[in-house]
Amino acid sequence: MRITNIPLRLPTFISVFVSIFAAQAQDKSCCEMKIAAAADAPARLTVTITNVSAQVVGIIRTRPDLDFGIIVKAASGREVDRTDSFKTALREPRGGSVLYQELKKGESFGQELDLGRTHDLKPGTYSVTLTHEVYVGGVKGGKKVFLESTAEIKIP
Repeated sequence: MRITNIPLRLPTFISVFVSIFAAQAQDKSCCEMKIAAAADAPARLTVTITNVSAQVVGIIRTRPDLDFGIIVKAASGREVDRTDSFKTALREPRGGSVLYQELKKGESFGQELDLGRTHDLKPGTYSVTLTHEVYVGGVKGGKKVFLESTAEIKIP
């Protein structure tokens, strides 16, 4: 596994997220993305991406709440409001550096995501859809693949 610091440039970072919405049908068989809620804190999720292909898979990451596309819907189907602090974080320029990590076949990457910090959750049942881009073949010259996984959580 290789981890590298890469300087973050806003236009590059924005293009990564814009391409999420423009993604066409892709072969997502390179990886498995799983979501597991903590038993004692169902809004705290552990997300694991595992490379199941023979090719190296590259992952770019900064902060969990900014690395994932996050859609949270109530049982009624209504999208849940984001917290004010998360709205602010999404509007602010993203400076600093990012980490680039490569996964070989069978290797996994895990990250914890606290939905209580990003969304206004009240007691109830929610559908959470997370998205994340990976690069099959590595970030340079590799094929960008958009992963998606959905889980149900219950907030007491």
